[in-house]
Amino acid sequence: MGMQQHPNIAVATLLANSLKVRHTFPNMSQLENLMRPHMAKIATYHAVDPSEELARQAGIRPQDVIRLNANENPYGAIAEISESLTALDLHLYPDSQQRKFRAALSEYTGRPEENIIGGAGADEIIDLLMRLFVEQGQKVIDCEPTFGMYAFSANLAGAEIVSVPRNSSWDIDIPAMREAIDESTRIVFLASPNNPTGNLLTESDARALLDTGIAVCVDETYHEFASSTLSPLLDEYENLVILRSFSKWAGIAGLRVGYAIASVNVIQHLMDIKQPYNITIAGEAAVLAALKHKDVLLSRVSSLVEQRKRLELEIDELDGISYYPSRGNFLLCHFDRRTAAEAYVGLAEQGIFVRRFPQSILDNSLRISAGTPEQTDRVISALRTVV
Repeated sequence: MGMQQHPNIAVATLLANSLKVRHTFPNMSQLENLMRPHMAKIATYHAVDPSEELARQAGIRPQDVIRLNANENPYGAIAEISESLTALDLHLYPDSQQRKFRAALSEYTGRPEENIIGGAGADEIIDLLMRLFVEQGQKVIDCEPTFGMYAFSANLAGAEIVSVPRNSSWDIDIPAMREAIDESTRIVFLASPNNPTGNLLTESDARALLDTGIAVCVDETYHEFASSTLSPLLDEYENLVILRSFSKWAGIAGLRVGYAIASVNVIQHLMDIKQPYNITIAGEAAVLAALKHKDVLLSRVSSLVEQRKRLELEIDELDGISYYPSRGNFLLCHFDRRTAAEAYVGLAEQGIFVRRFPQSILDNSLRISAGTPEQTDRVISALRTVV
C-alpha cells in the first residue's frame, strides 16, 4: 500500500475532517443578533473524534483503530482507580472547597493546600484565568506552535490573542515576546514540555517573562513524563501559575481533572469565581486513588517514555523522516518527502491515527503519541511504508 495510490473515499473524508473547524453561518439570525458578536462567530476547537467515528470515516473496524492522536494513556486507568468509582454517594454534591482533593495534592506536590485549586480538566483553569485577568480587547500571548486551547479560550474572552512564533529550535523568542508585551497585556501561556514540540521552557526564559510583571501560566500537563518543573519559582513570583493534569499520566482523561498551583492570592480569587461543584465526586475519588497508587502509575509513565525513545531509535534508522527531541509522551515527526496530509492518510489507512495541525509551519509534521509496545510495533511498520 504505497503513498502513490489515491486514498479511498473513506480515508479522504477522514483527512478532510482531521482539520475541520466549524463556524457559524454567515447570515446571522435575529436571535444571533442578540448574542455577543465574538461568541456568535467563534471557530470551535477541534477535539479528537471517538474511535468508532474514526473507524467509520476510515472504513475500518473499531478494533483496528490505534489512537495516538490525543496523547492519551493507552494503558487506561489502573484497577484501583476503577474500583474507587463504585459505591459513591452520587446523590450528594461534591465538596465545593475540594478539601480532600487539595490535601492529597498538597502531599503530592509539596505545596500548601491554599496554593492549589482543582479544575474540570486543565482546560477549565485556563478559562478561569481568562475570566480573572482578561477583559475584552486586552492582550493574551502564546507562542506558536502550541496547545490550541490558549487561543480558543482567549477568543471566548474576546481578547486579542498574539501568537509569537518560536525560533528554529522551538524555544521562545524573548526579544519578540518583550516587544509584544504592552500595557494591555494580561497573561502569557507557555507549555513545558510544549505541545506539540516537546521541548522545555528554560528557567531563564521563564524569569525573563515573570520579571515583566504580567501573569505567566506555565502548563506542565506532561510534568510526570518530563521529570522537570518550574514550580520552585513560585516562592519568588506571585504572578506565576503552574498548570497540571491527571489526564495523561494517570490515565483518566475521561474524568476531566486538572489543577493549578499558584500564590494564595491567585488561588483564592480562582476559588471565588469557579463553578461551586467543578470537581465531581467521581473525579475526586479517582484522584485520591491515583495518588495513593502513584508508584504504579509512574511505572507506566516510565514505560511510555521508553516507547517514545524506542520510536526515536527506529526513526533514526529511516530515511525521509526525523523528529524533534521531546520530553513528553509524544514525538513531533517531520516528513522530508511527504506532506503531513499524505503521511496522515498513509497511517490512517493502516488504522493508526495521529495529530495534524493547521499551522503552515507544521505542514510536513505530525505528532505521534507514545503507545504500548504492541502499538509501537505497528507504528514502526506503518512508518516504513509511509516514508
